[in-house]
Amino acid sequence: MSITTASLARTSAPFAIQAAFVAAILVLWHLSISREWVDTIFLASPLDTALAFIPTTISAEPHLAATFSSFAPSLITGVLAALIVGLLVNTSEYAYKVFMPLLVLGVIIPKVTLLPLFVLWFGIDKATVIVYGALSAFFPMVVNVSAASREVKPAHITLARAMGYSKSQIYLKIILPAMLPVLTSGLFYACNAALMGVFIVELALARFGIGAFVRTLAITFRTPELYAAIILTSLITVIINMLLWSLSRRFSQWRT
Repeated sequence: MSITTASLARTSAPFAIQAAFVAAILVLWHLSISREWVDTIFLASPLDTALAFIPTTISAEPHLAATFSSFAPSLITGVLAALIVGLLVNTSEYAYKVFMPLLVLGVIIPKVTLLPLFVLWFGIDKATVIVYGALSAFFPMVVNVSAASREVKPAHITLARAMGYSKSQIYLKIILPAMLPVLTSGLFYACNAALMGVFIVELALARFGIGAFVRTLAITFRTPELYAAIILTSLITVIINMLLWSLSRRFSQWRT
């Protein structure tokens, strides 16, 4: 019984610390307003934010739809391009040594510095949002695809060829199953990058989308609605991340 109690205590301890941390933030937040440490123009009270949450969510619905109508093609385009390029890079060791450093450099370079070029090429339009989001998703995904394809053991491919497998069968039955766990991890990062890319462009340029909605709330000093919109966006991002993380863990367990 004591072992069970000790185990339960160890399991619940991190959750208790997390709950205490959140509670401390809420108390500090409330005191900042009630004691007038911070002007309400810059910081809404927890109560005002909570009261504004549902109306803000209703107002944000068309903007969320606009964001996801850009996010979905951005993610799909970026991931598909990364799959093709990542596999091509690994067709030979020479190609890997030549192109992989360039792809890694693409991950490091801040994409926001290229935003003026996208505006020049595509204008202030939805195309800019989609292309920027796709580029944001492409680089982290292509690095993961390249790493995933190198997870495949050459002996397995040699054995499959000896057994008479065609190229398509080798990809479907040998390469793809070996790559899936790493690919799902890459999708996790690509999804976040695409969502962040879309949000950044909307925040800077767009007339519609959750980024544009947040910008409007900020410049009109609708502080409770602004904080409610930020919390709403954060919750949606957390839910998406939890789903992708769960998918990644499932494939990792399946592989083992």
